[in-house]
Amino acid sequence: MASRQVVGFVGLDDLSLQMASSLVRHGYAVQAFEISDSSIDELLKLGGRRCSSPSEVGRDVTALVVLICHADQTKDLIFGEEGVLKGLKSDTVLILRSTISPSILQKLEKELAEVHEINYIVDAYVSLGRSDASNGKVTIASSGRSDAIAKARPVLSAMCEKLFNFEGEIGGGSKVKMVTELLEGIHFIASVEALSLGAKAGIHPWIIYDIISNAAGNSWVFKNNVPLLLKGDIKHQILNTLVKNVEIILDMAKSLTFPLPLLATTHQQLIHGISDVSCGEDDSTALIKVWEKIYGVKVSDAANEDLYSPEQLASEITADSKSGRRVGFIGLGAMGFGMATHLLSSKFSVNGFDVYKPTLTRFANAGGSIGNSPAEVSKDVDVLIIMVANEAQAENVLYGEFGAVSVLSPGATIILSSTVSPAYVSQLERRLHNEGKNLRLVDAPVSGGVKRASMGTLTV
Repeated sequence: MASRQVVGFVGLDDLSLQMASSLVRHGYAVQAFEISDSSIDELLKLGGRRCSSPSEVGRDVTALVVLICHADQTKDLIFGEEGVLKGLKSDTVLILRSTISPSILQKLEKELAEVHEINYIVDAYVSLGRSDASNGKVTIASSGRSDAIAKARPVLSAMCEKLFNFEGEIGGGSKVKMVTELLEGIHFIASVEALSLGAKAGIHPWIIYDIISNAAGNSWVFKNNVPLLLKGDIKHQILNTLVKNVEIILDMAKSLTFPLPLLATTHQQLIHGISDVSCGEDDSTALIKVWEKIYGVKVSDAANEDLYSPEQLASEITADSKSGRRVGFIGLGAMGFGMATHLLSSKFSVNGFDVYKPTLTRFANAGGSIGNSPAEVSKDVDVLIIMVANEAQAENVLYGEFGAVSVLSPGATIILSSTVSPAYVSQLERRLHNEGKNLRLVDAPVSGGVKRASMGTLTV
């Protein structure tokens, strides 16, 4: 019977233990060097073996995973008296998990290959999945020469549930880490700003959360961290972690002569936050209080007000309204087409217009009526929906040649779903009032993407 292949770990964190557990399930043996007894105890529970030094871990292994938090650690962990090179064979796959810059990784690879004849080196950024499909699953982004990636692939695949390989120059994994943590830091601060802006405008924070979490631009950071923030369940230690990660990325950016002004602003906000949190603070709501002080709003008070019920509000509005079944729809683009066809399936009579003629044919084939101008589709409708791109286009379909306003019936409602400024909406409402036809305007921007538009699950 063939002996089990062995994978070694130098340094064990929570992700390493998950990787080791997955390797065991796939039939590998694991061994590790780690100074933390608690981490080694967890490895032993998996059936792993404890080693006394990095050099011992590297002996007779198929692959070796080295956790490097700082460039200086390479001197001891790799090149030291008890470093991994003492026991490593030339055909062993060396997997570098690091937060050091890609340029340092490339120099390290060159030295290991040319001086020490270590031929198969890859770097790996390991994280827990940040999407709905892979949430919480171990994900690895790895890079290296094509021959190194090919040799490392079986072990990397056995370590995780999702693997991304970048063949070519080593350091791609570290670049993925850089981009991911850059976005996480920016999105976290943007989330707090969104809640604060909404609170200042008198909008319930949970409404803001529902709108953004259903939007096409939603992020894992927003969807997972904001509820904890509003409930006071998130600890202020997250600030220290974010600051550390952001500082590493800013240092990398400087070496690449690549300015990151938005991230620098995020860094300053996080530093501001840390300076306002007392070291002995035990109150779990401390973090949100920090941002309340910075932004001058009481987000936590707003979040604790009576929770709204979207379904109840919709039911009340529907019960009190006499909604029209005749709808004009201007703008049958990617999202507009889905919205209009969903209205058709909901038994509304929809008359559509778009400047792109093939779209009109598609809409007619879907069961809609079509017109040759905004005015033509706006006659005798109860509701006119405008889903064009911007203010200029909205202005043209309403007041341009063959514009809609001149033919709208008294009492008709215009639903403006285009991306326009608040000032334009206010001005438009005054102009419609001056028409003397009791025309009503609803400012109704939408979010959620093309797929949700066709399903009728947009946020409005």
